[in-house]
Amino acid sequence: MGETRKSSRGRGAKPRVNLIDFRPGDERPEIGVYVLNRAGEPIYSDRVDAEGAFDLPENVLKEAHRIALGPLTEDFASLDRQSLVSYRANRLLDQLKERAEIDLPRRQWEPFLFVTRCVGGRVRRCRRFPWPIRDLVLNTTLPRFTARQYVAATEPLSLASATLKASVADALIAKPSISALIPPWRCEIVCDGIVEVYRRTCCIRPWIIDDPRLPELVDILDDLIPKLPDPPEIIWPPRPIPDPLPERMPLIREGALDEVALNAPRDLAALRSLPRAEVAAYVQDRPYLLSLFSCGTPVKVAQGGIRPNGDFDICWREPLRFLLPRCHDEYAFVVRQNIGGLVITIYNGLAANQWFHYGDEPTLTSYHPLAQGCRHNDFPGEGAFALLQDIGDTGSFNLKTPDATDWDRVAAPAYNDGLAFPVPLAADALGKPKNRNWGGTLKLRYAFSEPLKGAGAQFYRISVIAADNTGAPVGVRTYLSAGLSWKRYTGGGDVVPESLGPVSVGGQDNLYRIPYDADADWQSGQYHGYLDTTDFPEGRYLLTLEVFNNAGQQLKPAGTPGPGADAPFTFRRWFQEFGPTAVVPFAALTHMLWWDNRHAEARIVNLRLNGVEFNENCLFLEGNAGATLSASYYAYHPNPMFLLDHNLWWRRGIGPSPINVGSLVNPVFTDLSPVSHNVLPVGVSLANTFAQMLQGESRCSFAINLHVNVKTFDGEVTLDGLDAWDQGAFALQIV
Repeated sequence: MGETRKSSRGRGAKPRVNLIDFRPGDERPEIGVYVLNRAGEPIYSDRVDAEGAFDLPENVLKEAHRIALGPLTEDFASLDRQSLVSYRANRLLDQLKERAEIDLPRRQWEPFLFVTRCVGGRVRRCRRFPWPIRDLVLNTTLPRFTARQYVAATEPLSLASATLKASVADALIAKPSISALIPPWRCEIVCDGIVEVYRRTCCIRPWIIDDPRLPELVDILDDLIPKLPDPPEIIWPPRPIPDPLPERMPLIREGALDEVALNAPRDLAALRSLPRAEVAAYVQDRPYLLSLFSCGTPVKVAQGGIRPNGDFDICWREPLRFLLPRCHDEYAFVVRQNIGGLVITIYNGLAANQWFHYGDEPTLTSYHPLAQGCRHNDFPGEGAFALLQDIGDTGSFNLKTPDATDWDRVAAPAYNDGLAFPVPLAADALGKPKNRNWGGTLKLRYAFSEPLKGAGAQFYRISVIAADNTGAPVGVRTYLSAGLSWKRYTGGGDVVPESLGPVSVGGQDNLYRIPYDADADWQSGQYHGYLDTTDFPEGRYLLTLEVFNNAGQQLKPAGTPGPGADAPFTFRRWFQEFGPTAVVPFAALTHMLWWDNRHAEARIVNLRLNGVEFNENCLFLEGNAGATLSASYYAYHPNPMFLLDHNLWWRRGIGPSPINVGSLVNPVFTDLSPVSHNVLPVGVSLANTFAQMLQGESRCSFAINLHVNVKTFDGEVTLDGLDAWDQGAFALQIV
């Protein structure tokens, strides 16, 4: 700051600051005097004492260009220059020679009062975001179009955009909603990181009829609407692809969901379609629209850390601020984490247009795939217990499993035991993501309550064995034996892996250490085992959990039958989303799972002109405008329960001309599955007339597509690599 010593100006009295209109009971501001050089840098400062006096040394005044009064601070750069009362140095010195006093009106000194401001909220991370967000992107990009209407749009198309639109249309018809096939997002608290606080001031003018700002608002919203994903993001035929990076998702801005962009298509449609008199009311009722072009530049005002429970409260001292009428402050937040030695922004409210008012307590949700949460072993329940909590992101209460009848077996299964999202009747699951079979690699998360450690449980073991029709184990038991590490936070905030096993203790193999919260600050979202179902034939299997003490001795709940030493704990089963869990009175915890990794099959058998079948390699069909076309086909899976639905549609034309899509079958499941490949019941599609398909053309070429969707999933995503697809081509002519 420069020289800060106190000195006298010679024989004259010290200059003083008079606070005009200062009343008894008023808080006296802490005022600083700052001498600035020509570069605007402080070369001297002094504090105005309780009597209003301060020093201006002679040697400092030789270099003075400005003299300013403002809030007292040691960090001059943090002051708002507009809030300072500034004087030309030579003019002020001449004034002080005549009268060694500076009069400050109340409107000038009152802003020097410091106030403490605080904002608070909490931070969480949600996963798995990419597939639901992809649906949001498509639904936002195509807000007023069905798949058929979208590709029938008549605007001029380049060859590239026509191809892309065709791919989008095919993908939307083949899999109308990806996110309907996966569990809801799973969210966990973020308990480590830095939250930065930004503020902007918005001065809103009321919206009027025929407001001149309307064209600007329309342009802003138009730019916010997500553009169609690049062709690699829309793949036809659908097949497994890696999760898209968050920066490639149009609605995700640095880990935060841009809700203004999400609403932009709806708002833009309203502004373009509402009567003039209603537009003003529509905008006025949505402050976020007015804020799009009525707010100043954001300024960082503070930062602070996140507490272990995910909450943050950040306070700072600043001069009292006065806002003009119709002006208000808004706050946004940026959250950063140290991940693997790199500081990564996991949530950026500035980029995502997420602004809040003072006094709000927002929940900041990060969808960044690298965002790290903290594990809290807080599954509801009291005492020492163990239960199967999740398979992937699916809570185990969604698993239909018979009651256990011993430590290694369950009761005879009903028709849908071992499946997820059960329904009482098979017919209720047709065309719906119900009675879903498992497949791929299943991530197993158990809940080991903290009191279980006091009961002596130190290790666990997971095994799987085939089940017969009575629920009894058959064949050879397989133990999970792959190396498993969990990540934990160190005292310095770094993240390191720690091995859980497998280890051999007391003659018992394939044991893993139970990671209790008391042992380390574990990251959230970690699993206790990974079961690759592709290593086994399709069918029902028994999944068993055992626990062991520090000496490798198996433990069982006290008084229960089966192997092991009695210990004061219980095995429990989570059979309902809310309410108590069920006690399993046996020496181990066993569930039934039914998986099937077989592919579906699809085949277009022939085309039917007025009901007459044609299946030649090259088909040129002629008929009058009322002639009808339909298709024979089959959609097959070795187990018909595991087919979700099938979709059959045609597409006309290629290149820059309008592309038309029509459905030949409603996307509703029909059981066309045979008992064996030798007898294939053939389905017949709906029929379209030549006039409906050609739409004014006399002749054209067509493609016909059949896509069959499976229900198979791993607890997180549908294994659409097991879907089936077939395609054909033909030409029509009206004669």
